[in-house]
Amino acid sequence: MIKISDLVKAVALITIFSILTRILGFVFRIYLSWEMGAEMLGIYQVALSIIGVLMMLVSSGLPLTLSKFTAIYDSYNDRQAINRATTATLIISIILSIILCLLIFVFSTPLEIIFADSRTVLIILTLLPSVIFSAIYSSFRGALWGKKNYFIVGMSEFVEQVLRILFFFIIAYAVGQTLSSGVVAGISLSIACLFSALMVIIYYFAKGNKLGNPHSQYRKILKSATPITGVRVATSALHPIIAVVIPMQLVLAGLSNEQALAEFGIAVGMTLPLLFVPSTLVGSLAMVLLPELSSQYAQKNKETVTNQINISFTFSLFISIMIIPLYMGMWKDIGLFVYNNERAGLLLLYSSWLMIPLALSNISSTVLNALGMEAKSFVNYIIGAIALVVIILTTTQFVGIVSLILGTGACMTISSALNIRLINKKLQIKTYIMKKISVMVLLAVPSLLFTVFTFNIFNSFCPKFFALAFGSISGALCFIILCMIFKVIDIKSMLTEFSKPKKAKELPQTHIQSSN
Repeated sequence: MIKISDLVKAVALITIFSILTRILGFVFRIYLSWEMGAEMLGIYQVALSIIGVLMMLVSSGLPLTLSKFTAIYDSYNDRQAINRATTATLIISIILSIILCLLIFVFSTPLEIIFADSRTVLIILTLLPSVIFSAIYSSFRGALWGKKNYFIVGMSEFVEQVLRILFFFIIAYAVGQTLSSGVVAGISLSIACLFSALMVIIYYFAKGNKLGNPHSQYRKILKSATPITGVRVATSALHPIIAVVIPMQLVLAGLSNEQALAEFGIAVGMTLPLLFVPSTLVGSLAMVLLPELSSQYAQKNKETVTNQINISFTFSLFISIMIIPLYMGMWKDIGLFVYNNERAGLLLLYSSWLMIPLALSNISSTVLNALGMEAKSFVNYIIGAIALVVIILTTTQFVGIVSLILGTGACMTISSALNIRLINKKLQIKTYIMKKISVMVLLAVPSLLFTVFTFNIFNSFCPKFFALAFGSISGALCFIILCMIFKVIDIKSMLTEFSKPKKAKELPQTHIQSSN
């Protein structure tokens, strides 16, 4: 039986650390946008996109697989199997990360030709150590996550963010103008990753955990992790492609190198992070509840699965659409206040609708993973990604950076529609997504008007921060009240659905035998 109190505690803990970490990262990103300027921020974002792919290779499928095996072994108190699996994952991750870093280092000169600015490669090189440290960190993190040590996992990520900011200021003060802010940011991130890795290593061994003979675990770990990693890396690989193609297309459209990188930096480094605010709010809930959906599907509890899927879609859309009126109503002042950049606010106005397909894509792919349809979800994403690339290549010269917004919207909408079609067909249900979106969008209109009205009143006599705060609160409350009046959401039924008793189901004996 899943206790609602345990569920709330786990979600609350993950959410608190996630929000604190993201707030720090968001504030630091704002500072970097001021410190670097749009051009250097664009260069830094391109470098980060490359490193992001490398990190995805070493810290996605492997730790996730390890956490799954750790949870299974821990349920049978098989500490030796946990030690073996952790060691196998650690060795694989370290070897893979070193190979990737060596490849980048060896081919650094050809890379300078590919990128629009040679400074990108220098920043990539300063970020390479973070890939190795992240591989080590993720291995121990997977073992701790499998044992449900949520506190240390969340704390380590928060500490990493704090140290990243701290070391940035220390190094910047020490070197003055000798190094660019992009290089300093790269070095500080690598050092922060080192300390977070040391933190989880110390905690792992302090809890009496050990390493073991990994030979019996290599094949199992690789077999399970490879398809997961393949899906996630293929998804992440799109980002560096975009980072190269869009600036090139903008230059062909008549912009200089500096202007193209500035436009890309504003869109990706300033505007897009604001669109991922809903992901922060629902991400921790999805992380805790995904195993529940998988379990109910395995037990063929169709009614419970259907209810949980519908609730997940409704909640995800509710959170996302609630924020749209706030962005659309105060876009100019948000851009100026947060980034001192009106262009960032204008792009926010153009792209705020993206939060709807982003929410649908997030939740629908999660549901398909729970239903064991990861491969089909990946195929759907590839179809959407093709649309993204085609739109960028064909429209950037005409609409500029807006092509990224149009392409991303097309990508997420196509993949989400295909995902939802698969879910409905697999479970023989109807999710009524378009009806939910239509009703919520209609309710968002008066929320938008109320947001603008409240903001204008407070903006006439209050500092900008308070005007934005009161405008956001009033608009959000208006949307929440309207949704409750028209019965779009029902908080009580959501909590009730996820706190129903679940029947325990024994794992096959082969799971224990295969660990030895």
